[in-house]
Amino acid sequence: MRVFLTLFKREVGLFLSTLSGYVILSMVLFLIGMSLLTVILAYNGRAMDAPLTEAFYSTPFFWFIVLLACPAITMRSFAHEKSTGTYESLMTTPVTPLQVLGSKFMSCWLFYGLLWVPLWLMMIWLGRFFNDPGYLDAGIIAGTSLGVMMVGALFLSVGCLASVLTQSQLIAAMMALTLEMALFMLSFVIYLLPDQSGWQAALFEHISLFNHMSDFVRGIVDGRHLAFYLCATALSLFATWRWVESHK
Repeated sequence: MRVFLTLFKREVGLFLSTLSGYVILSMVLFLIGMSLLTVILAYNGRAMDAPLTEAFYSTPFFWFIVLLACPAITMRSFAHEKSTGTYESLMTTPVTPLQVLGSKFMSCWLFYGLLWVPLWLMMIWLGRFFNDPGYLDAGIIAGTSLGVMMVGALFLSVGCLASVLTQSQLIAAMMALTLEMALFMLSFVIYLLPDQSGWQAALFEHISLFNHMSDFVRGIVDGRHLAFYLCATALSLFATWRWVESHK
């Protein structure tokens, strides 16, 4: 446990002490500001029939943030170590591949979670101007936060897998973005099927990211959604661990 915490603090420190971490933070803050501005202009003086979190999710900026931030966060996790020559030194120390992978993934996930803190603070501030507190209660915020973190965990695990396959951070980011876009585009397949009652429809409905998040942003936590994200994340991390283990 002490080795893991040492590696974890090292990885977190890299995000907070390098320019790339603050560039990612600035990009996310800009997109969050644009999304909230869009919501305010759209609902200014109008009655809302949905929670504020669902109104934010209906803007295109949510998926922009997730799809762009996750590859930017994970691109340096393994690729930077390989390009600078520190990866070989790290793997020859008395640490296990699982500890290395766990520390890198958890630090990326923590930094990803910190990026969303300004959004929740802004929403709480905006919630003061609503007459109906049901538009933004604790359950809705908790459900949305869980959904955001689950989507992030899946995309970050895919990013770690892409980063471990190459020495170039740019290639790692492009590979991660391509894989994440493929998962994202699969969410549209359910709307293109002529038969909505077959097993194909049930399959693509289960893997549709839109269906999962549409429940989370309303404060609905379904065990099937959690199982999908946990299994998909575990599968990506397992593939990354096997690659690190086989090349140690």
